[in-house]
Amino acid sequence: MENIEHNYNAFAHPARTLHDLIWKFQDLESQENDDTVIELNKLTVLDNAKVQIPGLGEYEMTDWSRKQMSLLVGIKYDRWFNNASPADQSAELTRRFARSNELVRLRTRKNDHLSTDGILRGFVSPKYTPVKDSQIARLMLMALRNVDPDMRLIRANITDRTVSYVIGVGQPYLIGGPGDVGDVWGGILVRNSDVGYASLRISLHLTRLVCRNGMTAPLKNAELLRRKHTKGILDDNLLQLLGERLIEVPGQLRQSGQIMLNASSVKITNPEEEIERILDASNLPKRLLPYVLGAYAIEPRPNAFGVSSAMTRAAQGFSPEERLEIENAASAYLQTH
Repeated sequence: MENIEHNYNAFAHPARTLHDLIWKFQDLESQENDDTVIELNKLTVLDNAKVQIPGLGEYEMTDWSRKQMSLLVGIKYDRWFNNASPADQSAELTRRFARSNELVRLRTRKNDHLSTDGILRGFVSPKYTPVKDSQIARLMLMALRNVDPDMRLIRANITDRTVSYVIGVGQPYLIGGPGDVGDVWGGILVRNSDVGYASLRISLHLTRLVCRNGMTAPLKNAELLRRKHTKGILDDNLLQLLGERLIEVPGQLRQSGQIMLNASSVKITNPEEEIERILDASNLPKRLLPYVLGAYAIEPRPNAFGVSSAMTRAAQGFSPEERLEIENAASAYLQTH
C-alpha cells in the first residue's frame, strides 16, 4: 500500500521549532476538502478498494479510516476478506453500505501523489467538530511565550490517526550524577486527532537525552488539558487556563526529575516479573514483553527507574500512538514509588 499519510521524518526539512511545525500544518490543511456529511448507502467501494464519494470522486482509505469503516459495517476487515478477490470485497462492502442509512461525516484530503482524487482520512459523527492542528499550535505559541520563547521541538510525528509533538521548555538539566538518571529535557506534549482517534491532550513530558526516550511526567497533575472535539474545544477561556497552568511548569518538571531519581533507589529483584505486572496493570499487550526485556538488557538497572527506562526505550520502536500508551504506563508506574 502507498504511504498515503505523512510522518514527521518523511518531510524534506524536519521542523526544528513550533513555528516550523505550524507551517507544515498549514500546508497539509490547505489540501483538505470541506467535510461531507452523507448517508453510508450513498457510498460505493470499487474493485480497486477506493471509495466512490458522490460529488468528490474516488478516495483511498488510510489504515485508520478502513478500521473505522469496518466497525461501521460490522466486520474485521483483514479477517473477513482474507483470500477474497477485489471484486468480492467491493460487492460485500457496497452491499453492507446499501443496507445502512446512518449519517457520517467524511474527512478527506487532496493528494497530488496519488492516482485517485485524494485520501479518505476518517469516518466520524456528523456532530464531530475537528480543530485544526495549526490553531492548537498557535495557541501553544501564545501560552508558552512567557515560559520559553524558543519553542524548540524535541520530537514530532504526524500519522493517519494523530498529530503529536513535544515542545522543549528551558534547557536540559542533570538529575543526580552521570550514573544516575542523567540529562533530562522537560517539555510539553501535545497530542491531537482530527479523525476521531483521540481527544486533544496537553501534558508535561520528560525526555532522557542519553537514549532519547521519554515519558509523561510522573505527577498526578501532569495532564494540563484534555478536551473532546466539540464546538467549544478552543473557547475564549482556554488560553487563560493554559497560561495559568504553564507558569508552574518549570518547577513541576524538576519535581518529576526528582521522582525519577528516587525511583533509582527502589530495588527490583525480578525485572521480568515487574514488567509483566506493569503491562497487566496498564492493559498493555503481553507481546510487548520481549521488546521491553531487550531494552532492559541494553541498560540493566535492577531498580524501579531502570524498569521504567526500559519501557520507554522499547516504546521508541512502536507507532506514536502505542509509544504514548507505553510512556503513560511507565509514568504511572513511577508514581507508585
